[in-house]
Amino acid sequence: MSDTFHTTAPGAHAVFSGEGTQYVYFNHPGRRNGLGPSPLAIDHLEWLKRRFIRPVGYRQALDVLDGIGTVLVDGAPGSGRNAAARMLLFDSDQKSGGLQEVLPEDNEGRPFIDRTLIDQGQRLLLDLSAVGGPEWRDLHRQLPAVHDTVRERGARLAVVLPSPASENVHPELGPHLVTLRRPDTENVLLRGLRRELPRETASRRLPDGIKRYLGGDPPLRDVARLCRLVAEAHRSHRSGTFDQWCATALSALGRRPEDVARRIVALEDSRQRALLLTAAMLEEATSGAVYAACEALLETVEYPEDERPLLEREDLSERFREIKAIPDANGRVRFGELDYAPAVRSHFWNHMPGLRPKLLRWVSKGVSLAALTDQDRMALAERLAEQVLRTGGFQDLVPLVTGWARTPGPGARLAAWRVLAYGVDHPRHGRDVRTQLYRWATDRALPDGLAQVITDVCAGPLAERFPERALVRLHHLARRRQAGRDAEERLVGLLDEPRLRRMMLDRLASSLPRHRHPVDVRLFLRLTDPVQLATARAGRAAALDDSRTRQAVTSAWGALIHRVPSTVWSHHLLAWLTAAHTSEDPARDRLLDTLVDACAVDSGALGRLYSLALRHPVEPVLFRKINAAQGIATPR
Repeated sequence: MSDTFHTTAPGAHAVFSGEGTQYVYFNHPGRRNGLGPSPLAIDHLEWLKRRFIRPVGYRQALDVLDGIGTVLVDGAPGSGRNAAARMLLFDSDQKSGGLQEVLPEDNEGRPFIDRTLIDQGQRLLLDLSAVGGPEWRDLHRQLPAVHDTVRERGARLAVVLPSPASENVHPELGPHLVTLRRPDTENVLLRGLRRELPRETASRRLPDGIKRYLGGDPPLRDVARLCRLVAEAHRSHRSGTFDQWCATALSALGRRPEDVARRIVALEDSRQRALLLTAAMLEEATSGAVYAACEALLETVEYPEDERPLLEREDLSERFREIKAIPDANGRVRFGELDYAPAVRSHFWNHMPGLRPKLLRWVSKGVSLAALTDQDRMALAERLAEQVLRTGGFQDLVPLVTGWARTPGPGARLAAWRVLAYGVDHPRHGRDVRTQLYRWATDRALPDGLAQVITDVCAGPLAERFPERALVRLHHLARRRQAGRDAEERLVGLLDEPRLRRMMLDRLASSLPRHRHPVDVRLFLRLTDPVQLATARAGRAAALDDSRTRQAVTSAWGALIHRVPSTVWSHHLLAWLTAAHTSEDPARDRLLDTLVDACAVDSGALGRLYSLALRHPVEPVLFRKINAAQGIATPR
């Protein structure tokens, strides 16, 4: 894995202001296959809080957030702005609302902040630290209106500004602006180490070498990496001392590219170089898997076959020793030095550009090698994507992804999924990946294999981080005639959260009057169980008491009654009437008023509604409501 993780991390103590925000982990135990957890989940924020050191200005920022609802977090690169913004939301006096990250883009990737997604009492993170130029000016113009919505809905919003931004902030936003200064670097490292190491092994005194390094004010992302490396050194050499683990970690952190280059140049045998690269791309795979992939690499680069008899060739363990790789007791290949594999991968990609097309071809075929496990395939695909996105763009990976998606068998499609999962929240290219997913999802000619991969990505990694974006893409995928049913089921599974359910109902209210996708009708019927909508539960108001939800349900019912044959929805209407009949006030009124309001603009629709209810026990109550809607007095 790379030393810099691109997913938003609950343990992120720093941001890097290069070409995008980079969030760094302090070894969060919840990471899966390189994927970060949902960044604003409560348990992950609690994890961060135990490691968090408040920067200078934090108390002021919290007062602004609680006082006027929106705080603009400014600060130097590496001062921990993103982590501080998360903690501000977590520490806010607003505890009832959900926590969510807001993407500053629309589905096509254009700069846009969607105010309709702001819910009552919600706590929101808006990270603008990586934007600049015209994009920043566009988003900056939207911030006052966004704040108005936040204030109206009793929400809380923490905005991480690009740096420097203070002089570019409109005077209207001045009261919201707070500049943070980085916390004491030694305290950041010590607090992280005390969480990562057993209490009895973590010294309270940092070695002089570590102190000298921290004295240079490194970016906090590098401090987080140092913490991780010390913890890894401890796990690898438990018999050592704290000072030894720190020295090992500091050596890995200070490794220079030219040091790696000298070692690689010293390997005069091309077979050894191929084995080194393969071991770096498949670190922690078995020696058999590394050998098979290495042979495939040699074949790809058209290296002459070794014609010596098998017993005269070098022993594999000796070949591993020459490249300083060590198979463990289970045969899994690891390098003896911390973080050596990422440096090797970067060297080959940086200094042998002519090899890149061959490496793309090698990985394209190599993920299907029988000797590889699914974990190996994902690692190989991700590590290639890491290098491509480090030096190029996502479009360089599109042919690889589409080719894998067309390939029969789970191995290639798993690799395609992994590349997209790696890319959906990449700090520099995530927007391009999300935009491409949208364009694929709306493409009616999309091949079924690729549609399934995209469905899995949207329902998994994208939904974990940006559920609103996943909802939109899954909705389009669900409309596909052939491969849409899985997307429909995954979409419904995403809609347990009331906020997302309301968003989906809004989409259906907009689409049903204009389209007649069968899936839209099915979704409406599935999402509007009358008992669930009309009943207040566990201190939570009924869904139909929310004006936005009720408006969406009303509009969708109106479109259904007006445009779709009654044979499709009459059974659902009867379920609503029965629920109203068996409910106490006010649930009965919520349901019947919604139906009447849905038909109120069309007297013919009101007639159809009444005719279907004519023999139902709730008919007298409905009759009075229909008359009232038409301004007709009902005889007592």
